Amino acid sequence: MARLYHGEVFYKHRPKGYHPENPERLRLAYESLKRYGILDRLEVVEPPLAGEEDVLRIHSPWYVDRIRDLSMAGGGMLDPDTYVSEDTWEAALAYVGSAIDGASRDGASVVLGRPPGHHAGRDGVAMDAPTLGFCIFNGSAAAALRLADEGFRVLVLDFDVHHGNGTQEILYREARVYHVDLHQDPSTLYPGTGWPWQTGDGSAKGTKLNFVIPPRCGDDCYNYVLDKIIDILDRLGFKPNAVVFDAGFDAYVDDGLASMRATSNTYYKIATRIVEEYKPSRIVAVLEGGYSAGLERGLPAFIAGLLGLDNPVEDKPTTSHPDRLRMLETNIAELERQLGLRG
Repeated sequence: MARLYHGEVFYKHRPKGYHPENPERLRLAYESLKRYGILDRLEVVEPPLAGEEDVLRIHSPWYVDRIRDLSMAGGGMLDPDTYVSEDTWEAALAYVGSAIDGASRDGASVVLGRPPGHHAGRDGVAMDAPTLGFCIFNGSAAAALRLADEGFRVLVLDFDVHHGNGTQEILYREARVYHVDLHQDPSTLYPGTGWPWQTGDGSAKGTKLNFVIPPRCGDDCYNYVLDKIIDILDRLGFKPNAVVFDAGFDAYVDDGLASMRATSNTYYKIATRIVEEYKPSRIVAVLEGGYSAGLERGLPAFIAGLLGLDNPVEDKPTTSHPDRLRMLETNIAELERQLGLRG
């Protein structure tokens, strides 16, 4: 039975006033899983806390000390976007601990937790982004490294609408992990990174793949990207047997913080295509973004796909203007050139 890491610790990270990243996100997500009958198919696991040594594997001592000290002092703002509360330290350790624990077990694991992490780099803000984008500790990078240490061929697939700059920074020189990130055009959205020429460094050159998706793209764009991901990984000779999903649902139509038009069909297709193509023996899906409709409708569709169930959410597929598809094709052609797959 697939596992769902979820518990009260994830609700303790809370803002003093209104903030889009708040405990209600998890309540919305959890209730949606119940409503669509997905929760009954999952074993709910109490989130374990990571050890400080686990966090130091992905973040610098300076940054880890900063989070712990600020949390112990009652909290405050790390930057204009990102807050710390008195319980953030514990919640963030549980987020990383759940991701690592899931990576250590066969089958599928879903971390329904917060604060999110894919914008958090070695020293916090990553790749010259303006802020941490609501994130604290990077659970997906921690899970990927645990899987690589155990000898797996690891794919990190980030489908949050924002580029996972923290994950990419941490893994940029890590040749054992392929990081595939599909996100809205960085020229139109935070954090302004995730370009086709950012493909890794040193022995990891060619293992970081950024798929730049134009604003207002719908399900048809995402279907095309999925086909290209599988095709390009095949041409690179990479066939993963473990997958970490940076599972963000903010590309859902009208979710609130971006300009994409994905529906439940996209999230269901991402899960089913990757599972059917690679049949990974270990899967870890770590919740990232998603603030309203994406959590209500995209999340249950995605988990249903992981479990091999029918899509319980009925959405009419969205289509894109032809110029969106042409722009997408141009962006992917540039990625292929950077990877040496096109002249």
